[in-house]
Amino acid sequence: MKDSTMKYPKYCVPVKATLDNGTQHFGGLHVSQNQRVLDVLCDDRPFIPFKLRDRTILLNKSRLVQIDLLEMSEISELRDVLPEVNIDYLNANDW
Repeated sequence: MKDSTMKYPKYCVPVKATLDNGTQHFGGLHVSQNQRVLDVLCDDRPFIPFKLRDRTILLNKSRLVQIDLLEMSEISELRDVLPEVNIDYLNANDW
């Protein structure tokens, strides 16, 4: 039986995540088209996938203190640290 659920592409939005112990991680949160990072942070899941350069980890949202959306200049400076992102999507959307 074919799954009738529509699959939408996900886009990686580069962020800096600060945890309650003070550690900071540069990576990406995946959002669907027309979804904001805030929507991901406010959904019912206790853990969210967080994309690092070389792997994906699950972050416990209750440990997050702050999420900073990175500016395009920061994304350029951190391109060797951040996961691959779609620059065209980032330029065209208010995420």
